[in-house]
Amino acid sequence: MIRRDMEVLIELEKARYLHPLSRAVISSAKRRKQPIPKRGVVDASLRIEAGSIIGLVGPNGAGKSTLMSILAGILPVQKGVIKSNGKHIHSEEDRVNLRRRIGLMPERVAWSGPGNPLEVIRRLCIIRGEDAKNAEEILQRVGLLSRSRDRLSSLSQGMRQRLSLGAALIGDPDILLLDEPMNGLDPVAQSAFRIMIKEMAERGTAIVVSSHQLNELERFVEGVAIMNQGKIVTQGSFTSVEHDLGVGQRLMISGIGPSPASIISENPLITVDELDGEGDWCLRLTRHDQTWSQDLRAALIERINKGVTKVASLERVPPDLEEILRTATGISAGINLQEEE
Repeated sequence: MIRRDMEVLIELEKARYLHPLSRAVISSAKRRKQPIPKRGVVDASLRIEAGSIIGLVGPNGAGKSTLMSILAGILPVQKGVIKSNGKHIHSEEDRVNLRRRIGLMPERVAWSGPGNPLEVIRRLCIIRGEDAKNAEEILQRVGLLSRSRDRLSSLSQGMRQRLSLGAALIGDPDILLLDEPMNGLDPVAQSAFRIMIKEMAERGTAIVVSSHQLNELERFVEGVAIMNQGKIVTQGSFTSVEHDLGVGQRLMISGIGPSPASIISENPLITVDELDGEGDWCLRLTRHDQTWSQDLRAALIERINKGVTKVASLERVPPDLEEILRTATGISAGINLQEEE
């Protein structure tokens, strides 16, 4: 399949889904019922294009799992619009058709009971109307072929994750929704996972990955959608999200001779951090008013090189996903805001 850039496979417009209340809460002080905020997704807008790899990030309770269920056609939108290839999804039949095009990997699957991975994938192929002969090929892709006849109860957490990923790949879906797919994977398996995801994106598959492993996530996603309190705060490439949120853009610069830190610090809009690095000095410069354009970088080098100090290297530091998330939400990825989504 040839990558079809810019083709929008799924689009949400102000979509909302609020979970029903599960219990009443009574104030112990006044013995009165207190209102409970419903949890879910609120007025979320999102575009998923063919061949894109999107990282869905946010604190626990932000609504990520609920959003995944909406995208997968499992939950209906109570308000707003969901479209697939430009067609509005209204009825249960529409959602069934949407589910046929999507591979969903939930965060946790027990994979208990009798049987082995090969039998599981064969059964799921039959249920989805696919050729069961493809089961071994799927297990090969996720690195489980050598364990295909092992009992499910003998599989490690990492192996169970691979089996869940294999189940999501049945039918060669147009869209993959992966919820915490790297949990339990060792470094070798994580590397193989990244390679496979990138290859699928090159063939046109759209991939949404929800994960708290931000350092690992930013190694292969092309952009992010940040959620907080049921809303999508921002979506786009790292650079565009960084700009939208006003995250200071950074340069790493090093050279020989006396450090120019005091000279650069004369500009109140630039924060200077001295680091260990190659050369006589190494500085990280954060600009808070605008981007480090080519003209600004050239002017900086010219000013430093006027004296005996000389610039040896200068490069832009890409935005850190945890810093972006903290700026967007005011908290880190692993902090619980709510008990459930």
